Amino acid sequence: MDGSWRPHGGLPPEPSTFVGRERELRRVRDALAAARLVTLTGPGGVGKTRVALRAARDAAAAFPDGVRLVELSGLRDPGLLADTVAACLGVRDGLAPIPVDLLAGGLRERRLLLVLDTCEHLVGAAADLARALLAGCPEVRVLATSRQPLDVLGERVLPVPPLAVPVSGPAGDDAPAGSGDAVALFAARAAEAVPGFAVTRANRADVELLCRRLDGIPLAIELAAVRLRTLSLEQLMRRLDLLFWTLGDGPSEEARHQTLRTTVGWSHELCAPHERLLWARLSVFAGGFDLTMAEDVCADDRLDRVSVVARLVGLVDKSIVQRAGPDRYVMLDTVREYGAAWLELVEDVRPLRRRHRDCVLRLAEAAAGRWLTGDYLDWVRRLEAERDNVRAALDHSLSVPGERATGVRLLNALWHVWIGRSRFAEGRHWMDRALAVTGEATPGRVGLLWRNAVFRVSQGDREAAHALLAEGLKLAERAGDRPGYARVQRTLGMAATFLGDRAGAERAFAEALPIFEAAGLTRDLVVHRLLRAFLHIRDGEPGPGAAECAAGLALLADQPGEPWARGWFSYMNALAHWFAGDVESCAAHLMPALEMFHRMRDPVGVTHCFEVLGWVLARRRRYAEGAILLGAASRYPARTGVPHLGDRALAAQHRRLEEQARAALGAEAFERHHRRGRTLTPEEAVRFAHRGGFGAGDRYRA
Repeated sequence: MDGSWRPHGGLPPEPSTFVGRERELRRVRDALAAARLVTLTGPGGVGKTRVALRAARDAAAAFPDGVRLVELSGLRDPGLLADTVAACLGVRDGLAPIPVDLLAGGLRERRLLLVLDTCEHLVGAAADLARALLAGCPEVRVLATSRQPLDVLGERVLPVPPLAVPVSGPAGDDAPAGSGDAVALFAARAAEAVPGFAVTRANRADVELLCRRLDGIPLAIELAAVRLRTLSLEQLMRRLDLLFWTLGDGPSEEARHQTLRTTVGWSHELCAPHERLLWARLSVFAGGFDLTMAEDVCADDRLDRVSVVARLVGLVDKSIVQRAGPDRYVMLDTVREYGAAWLELVEDVRPLRRRHRDCVLRLAEAAAGRWLTGDYLDWVRRLEAERDNVRAALDHSLSVPGERATGVRLLNALWHVWIGRSRFAEGRHWMDRALAVTGEATPGRVGLLWRNAVFRVSQGDREAAHALLAEGLKLAERAGDRPGYARVQRTLGMAATFLGDRAGAERAFAEALPIFEAAGLTRDLVVHRLLRAFLHIRDGEPGPGAAECAAGLALLADQPGEPWARGWFSYMNALAHWFAGDVESCAAHLMPALEMFHRMRDPVGVTHCFEVLGWVLARRRRYAEGAILLGAASRYPARTGVPHLGDRALAAQHRRLEEQARAALGAEAFERHHRRGRTLTPEEAVRFAHRGGFGAGDRYRA
């Protein structure tokens, strides 16, 4: 994904060979042809996700706009479901205050398959989201996996059975070796664990009996197969006989749950004591972890850092923990749930959750320290990879009395990551929650207030922003917090700018500037220059606006690779040239801005570049191409009436240029080109901008 803004919900490569399931795949294919919501149900470990992903991969050719996977196992807050899905689909826009509306608007003309994996803990929210998508997006189909149906009108529910097992009884000479999907899976996983292993006539009866005892449950079979590294097949069978003799036979779902629980429990018993302890402690992670995180969170006086590494290797060898990358590890939900239950029994979980939160806090504060530097984007990507762990840490901090002040500290650090990708909706969600459960005396509250206000101003919620800023001013003045006071004033200036209140903006900026200068707060001065540049430009003063840009860029001279502020300064310079009547210089500044925002995967920045490039094309009388880029810009903001960049002056420019293009092309042709732009992915729109005369390539032929 580096260097590309391909939605990160694209289907991942299959982690191992896919075995059998022809009948189930055929049923899923037929169901997707007949229904727009198909839910695969079944107990944990039965293979719902593998079937869904293989079915989605097989169906991809029928969906011109792609197949997208949204993994939900690490999401615990149902209020963030729609925003999570929107982010995976690349249609999130921080200007939109209602993620569900944004999602439906962004997908309305798309023909795609959306895979929602692991919905059982979010059934209500997933059902609401599915209803909204089915009602507003006629060409979108949803394939969900869940331990229970979503209970949505029109839902087609397909229970996923265990793998087929051979019928009991002696095998005939004509029976093919390894007959049955369950046997084939065991054979494949056993060969991976012990190279050279094969199902033969000599061992076939034992393998078939083993698969029957495990009820054909894929996860149970895989956990058993890996034991062949230390046990012979005969020893494995004897252990299973002892393990299962108390279990009743029968194909009921409860019996299968018991089989899986017993098999996972058996794997647990076969682990060394320190491996069991590490298994339990690793369950605190949401969505995965790396080696350093495992050491930081799981090591203590009972299990030192060297032991964590050694025991992690053992858990990987036993397939309890799975590798998801060169230094990335995950646990399947069923395995993690077992570890979490065990953790509650063996030790107080609170210190572990604090260490997990502190681990995330260290990452977030390191990222905040690199804001407006050349390696900022690397840190943004690092924190985005830990999205589920970040959310778990925030939820813990804001739910547990005594931990909330640290939650505020974490939020103030995360703002620097969220602002770079316009994650305004998620930022507001957590900051609103923190403000509701903390008091005026909480350290960092002033920072939380003005940072939340920045998100609200950007979303057009000025009234709520002013209430936050009024409290921020009061608290900063009471505490003698001069930098905090200046940052509140700067945010008041931002709000006044977007409202068109020039005098109010000038007063607020004038209050803040000397404080920043006296304290040598370079990063604050960069943002201050950026906001003042926009104030001048939107009021028809391109010269002073360009001068503010130059002053801001001079402050970044020692950070030539910094992407966020440089992207916005380049955009502001483009606007300055536009209002000065220099269309070609405007375009020349827009393209580097677009490239930087594209690298940042910042939908707000990309949207505004597409829009002004559309203006440039309209001014060049290339109306068809201009309409396409205006359409690309309109794909991301929801239709909520929020002015462009929160500013009425830009909205007026947009209306005038759009009317000009519509008049030149005719309403029908304009709508056709505009619709084409709305269907472009970000990458396609960026390539189109290059082909449209702003970079190398051929011109578009209308």
